[in-house]
Amino acid sequence: MRFQVTRALDAIEFRMRTDPLLTGAVVDIAEAVHLPGPDGRPANLLRLGFVIDAISRHLSDESVAVYAIGNRGVLADTDLTSNERMALRRWSDDGLIEILPAGAPVLSRVCEVAWNLGLPVITSRQLAGFPGGKLVPAPAAGSITLVEVGTVHPPQRLPVLSRLWRCPVPACPSYSQTGQQAPPQLTGAGVPVCPRHGERLGDAGPRPAAVAIALRVDGLAKYRFPLVAGISLVIGRAPDGPGAIVLGPHLTSHIAPRVSRSHLRMELRDGAVVVTDISTNGSLLNLCSERGAQPKVEAMTRGTPVTLGEWDAVELAEGVEVARADRFHGVRSETEASSVMQDAPTIAMRLPKL
Repeated sequence: MRFQVTRALDAIEFRMRTDPLLTGAVVDIAEAVHLPGPDGRPANLLRLGFVIDAISRHLSDESVAVYAIGNRGVLADTDLTSNERMALRRWSDDGLIEILPAGAPVLSRVCEVAWNLGLPVITSRQLAGFPGGKLVPAPAAGSITLVEVGTVHPPQRLPVLSRLWRCPVPACPSYSQTGQQAPPQLTGAGVPVCPRHGERLGDAGPRPAAVAIALRVDGLAKYRFPLVAGISLVIGRAPDGPGAIVLGPHLTSHIAPRVSRSHLRMELRDGAVVVTDISTNGSLLNLCSERGAQPKVEAMTRGTPVTLGEWDAVELAEGVEVARADRFHGVRSETEASSVMQDAPTIAMRLPKL
């Protein structure tokens, strides 16, 4: 039983992130772990797995992560086991979840992050004054499903989100690294502060433009990665060298040989995704004028850069596409996303009515 719980928590940990490019929804940790369960416990960290599985099915994306927020009270929640509290502390120290000071209003921070990043909130609570969308957990066979309420708005273009920040607290897991950072918390006066420590953040320069790219196989998003301005990526079955994005582990054995070892070069130029076919197997452009439109298919010319339109995708082989990750959202797949709960104890899989 203990081994099964550890395996399940490891799978959940892999899908806890505060990187805006990897996340698909925002959730209050305390609410998620207190979802009703069949084991008689008032709280269980494994219930975060139900949330992850639900957003994966909702988006047809088995790579999407959840942005989880709590305050220090959840680290001392005696409804959780000591091992579960230790896991939460480790995730917090590693910057995988966001832990606010004790007593801090979690829901307001959840709504701030969701609104700034253009993400839904997963919650059963009323969000008074929140103009974005939410996903309400509802019972499903052995798990939960998510019911859309409201509309998710595009990400905000706040100047604060175009900068990199540094927290004066040494080794702050949210603002001591370069690259993609969690959105700062803004005071009433618009001053950016670290949500973990309440300290005013220092401006560390411009944040490079970046978008999330996803690999989709047979309609299911399998893997996502950041495409950052100024960095050229080579995508393929098993490319070598810096900037290599290896797709082989996410492809089935019958389709992998149809994807070249180094198949596609991708760059972000002035906010647009530019792709160049460098393969021996060839690539196709699936050109779409809008979400869900029937694509116009064109063959790519090897070595010739092409700027992708908003809804366009590149087909590397039959059923294998790459495009901006958010362009795949809402496009349903007939393939079921894999579950992070597959290694959980059986008793934790039988979720009763909420």
